[in-house]
Amino acid sequence: MTWEAVATKEFRDAIRSRWLQGATLVLTILLAGTTGVFFGVILGSEAREISNLFGIFINLGVFNFSFTGLIGLILGFIALSTTYGSITDERASGSIKLLLSLPNDRQDVVIGKFLGRTAVVVASVLIAFIITFMILIATGTSLQLGMFLPHIALTVLLGIVFAAIGLGISAGADSNREATLSAMALYLIFALLWGAVASGIPRILLAATNQVNGLSLSETTQATIAIALSYLNPLRLYETLAAQLYSSPATARLVTASLQQRALLAPQFESSVPPYFSGWALLVVFILWVILPIIVGYSIFERRDL
Repeated sequence: MTWEAVATKEFRDAIRSRWLQGATLVLTILLAGTTGVFFGVILGSEAREISNLFGIFINLGVFNFSFTGLIGLILGFIALSTTYGSITDERASGSIKLLLSLPNDRQDVVIGKFLGRTAVVVASVLIAFIITFMILIATGTSLQLGMFLPHIALTVLLGIVFAAIGLGISAGADSNREATLSAMALYLIFALLWGAVASGIPRILLAATNQVNGLSLSETTQATIAIALSYLNPLRLYETLAAQLYSSPATARLVTASLQQRALLAPQFESSVPPYFSGWALLVVFILWVILPIIVGYSIFERRDL
């Protein structure tokens, strides 16, 4: 048995999971159901364009909402839940020793489990979008494929990111309990607390620099740091990159910013978005979220006694 066989086994086991089947149904209902109601009932035929749902980002400064952001929250939870117990479950049952007694090393186990579980997550996303696609055609909606297809690709990538984070947690955790608590805590940070962290760190830096004579952080610098930190959150990355498909890069960069941050940075971004905030730079950060959790989790798993 090699990583290919491990991946095949994981895919078959995961796809038979009733919980995952239910999660796929929820994602499909969210995407297809909302699309059907929005374009089939609410909007008139003249306004039936993809961008009028997937491209709407509401930012009131203290409150942000978008259909894309809601998709990210649901998908992130599903993908994380699919993988965070993949290795710790094997360790708890003792079957990990049997798995490693076959011609597999720990690298085969990590790669195989990641690919197998990720394939299920990707399949769930594609099923949901295929049904959504059919509803869009049935309602006569303008598909705007130049925007919609990259949006689907970004959504698939988000699923892979959270599957990688969950796998990294499972590989590095010492028990099911530790993996569960770590996954729950990380999801809550990404979903609810990241904004407070991103805005709080510049304040801490300001207080620290004020202790040094002649040093201080301008409001613009503080806002830039806060925005940069917000881009480290895969959910915010997903929203930002998706927003760029439907609006200008400058508008997309501030789609989840506070009113103060928008006031400070909008003139600069309208003039020229800094290279380190470009779409390609953010995409690199997004991809690193796939690679780094697996590397860190594997490095811990490789050294740990079973």
